[in-house]
Amino acid sequence: MIIAAIATLLSAAFVVWIVQGQSSAPVAKDVSFQVQDAANTYADFDLTKDSDQTVMCAVRALNEQYAIVGWNEVTIGEVAPEELNGRTSTHRVPVRTTNEANSVGVDSCWTVD
Repeated sequence: MIIAAIATLLSAAFVVWIVQGQSSAPVAKDVSFQVQDAANTYADFDLTKDSDQTVMCAVRALNEQYAIVGWNEVTIGEVAPEELNGRTSTHRVPVRTTNEANSVGVDSCWTVD
């Protein structure tokens, strides 16, 4: 019975540790994109992060065959309070392309040390 109680407490502590670690991870959500021409596109996305985090996001452009035709990495640090909605801010990132894209969006975001 004592072993089961200890195992339950350890399991609960592990779950709390995982959830707390995930809650501070940056989260990006694609909002829209614009294809200006065959060489220039823009991605609009919302980024939710802690105010003291510096985050790098990779934005990619894909063609009709889902091949990557453009890539840009952008660093986002502190955001002005008037540009925040809670912990979320909106960003527009240019992505140069090698040929015309038909979709543009965030590939991933991660915290920079």
